Amino acid sequence: MTKIFPSSIHYLSGILLTVLGAFLLLTSLYVLFFEDLIVETILVSSLLLSVGLLCFWILSDTHYKIDKTYVYYVSGPIRGKIEIASIRKIENQKGWYTKSLLKPSLDYNGIYIYYNKFDDIYISPKNRVEFVNYLLTINPNIMIIE
Repeated sequence: MTKIFPSSIHYLSGILLTVLGAFLLLTSLYVLFFEDLIVETILVSSLLLSVGLLCFWILSDTHYKIDKTYVYYVSGPIRGKIEIASIRKIENQKGWYTKSLLKPSLDYNGIYIYYNKFDDIYISPKNRVEFVNYLLTINPNIMIIE
């Protein structure tokens, strides 16, 4: 059975992505409609529009999915999967500093998932306890660190 877990969204992350996305979208529309349409303004407007849409994509499409074999993570264009059998340990995290380079999350309260020999990922499911318990039903050998 596949189960989907939405990401928790810290209010600052939500505000930042919303304000930045709206600012970039409005700026790109202003450039398109009120500036001379030359190649440079079209390129700048396209870039601003793309980054603005990226902000809204990340904000609206960050979630995690677990089936009987994999944990799938999605955060806008960042997508991947982790084999559940390769997960060694899970560690709770609280605070802004994260030591993981791969961070498809929108909150500073989340979990680190350590898998394979040297890999880790930081995610922030809205219901961390349910997420971890669901993983433990599939792989009871996962070590939990508070």
